[in-house]
Amino acid sequence: MSEEAQVQEEYKVEDALVAINECLVAVHKRLEALETYVQELPTPEKTYYKPEGYPEYLNLPSNFKEIYRRIKELEDGMQD
Repeated sequence: MSEEAQVQEEYKVEDALVAINECLVAVHKRLEALETYVQELPTPEKTYYKPEGYPEYLNLPSNFKEIYRRIKELEDGMQD
């Protein structure tokens, strides 16, 4: 391989490495943004809903408990 061909090959490798590095930097930035977004998502304990007819807001687990209590009440009423 001539010296000129070797230099051209080195430039190609250098360009490829630069492109890979730029891709990795872009992926890193997107991953950081995703991690920040996920950290800011409310947990079920901080997700509130006020059912109709209730004086207070219920968090998600309390709301599920109330839903299942009402379903059980309906099921028990249908068995009579």
